[in-house]
Order: sequence, then structure tokens, then C-alpha cells
Amino acid sequence: MTATARRKAVLRSSASIPAFCSAAAIGATLVALVGYSMGAAPQERWLLAARYTARLSFPIFVLVFVVSSWNRLAPSRVSRFLVQRRRALGLAFATAHTIHLAALVTRNVVAGERPGAVTLLAGGGAYLVMFAMALSSNDAAVRLLGRNWLRLHKVGIYWLWFVFTVSYAKRTFGALPEFAPLFGLAVAALALRIAASRARRPPRVGATSLASAEG
Repeated sequence: MTATARRKAVLRSSASIPAFCSAAAIGATLVALVGYSMGAAPQERWLLAARYTARLSFPIFVLVFVVSSWNRLAPSRVSRFLVQRRRALGLAFATAHTIHLAALVTRNVVAGERPGAVTLLAGGGAYLVMFAMALSSNDAAVRLLGRNWLRLHKVGIYWLWFVFTVSYAKRTFGALPEFAPLFGLAVAALALRIAASRARRPPRVGATSLASAEG
């Protein structure tokens, strides 16, 4: 990609941020209201609000997680459109997941429960990383952080994937089979990234020579 094309892609992504984040905020608020309306008691209402907002934010996260790999393995107009707006997608996820956090914290307050140490470390850490990624999703932060920007976003994206996957795995194998598709989607997303990573690696010299000899 040339410098001019790269600048155009950045401008397209930046222009999409308000629309993507607004849509995520409206969508998360609506599904939270739907979940809240389905509960019989305050604790159940906020639990369902938190659960439904997570089910909205997770597919957005998966798109952010796999879109570059998808575009590398099977480029299309849709994949290119999303890659060019990956920053906007990431901020849309952060918007929706912040509303999920608000519903989750409210549920814990209403229920009088405090998260355990492991939950605070893994889940709370994931939110801190998510906010750090959101705040650094701009050109100024990229220039300021340099290589550390890549480290932050790579560690962060896998940390979030790990928390989602473990959460859905515990529910899937804990007598809540309705979470199995979400767990399967998380595993499939990782498999796609691994496949794209392997496809990007240049073949080893020995393997190339052997293939040439056989051909």
C-alpha cells in the first residue's frame, strides 16, 4: 500500500468512527433495555441486560479480531471495507462493551456481590486494556508509542479473546449449552488467525527445494 493509499484508508476509518460508535451505543442500549424488560426481579433484569449486551459486543469483537486474517486469506469487497474501518470497529466494540460493563456492575451492586480476585484480575484487567487500546486508537498515539503501540494492541486483543473464550467455555461445559455457539465462534476465530499467520510465513528453503525437485 502506498503512502497516499494508506492516508486515504486512515481518513475513511476516522470518518466512520462517529457512525460506528453511535450505532454500537444505540444497539447496546436497546438490547440492554430488552434484557431488563424480560427479568422478573431487579437482579435478574440487570443480569439479562448484561448478558444481552455481551452477546452484542462479542460479534463486533470477533470482527475486529479476524478481519485482517479474513482479508489476507479470502479478500473481498466486504473484507477490504472492514479492514479499512478496523479502528472504527474497535471503538464500536469498546462502546458496546462499556455499556455491558455498566449493566454488569449494576447487577453486582443490586445483588450485593463482589467479584472474586481472579475475576477482578482477568476481567478487570481486560477492561483496563480495552480502554487503553481505545484511548490509543489514533495516529498521535501510534507515533508516540512506536513499537509499544503494537505490543499493547496485540496483547490486548488476545487478552480480550481469552476472557471471552474462558467465560463461554465455563458456561458451555457447565450445563448451559446455549453458550456453545459463542464458544465455538471464539475458537474458530483463533483458528482463522493462526491459518492466516501461517499463510503469511515464507516457505523454508528446504521445503521449497523439495517441492521444486518433485515438480
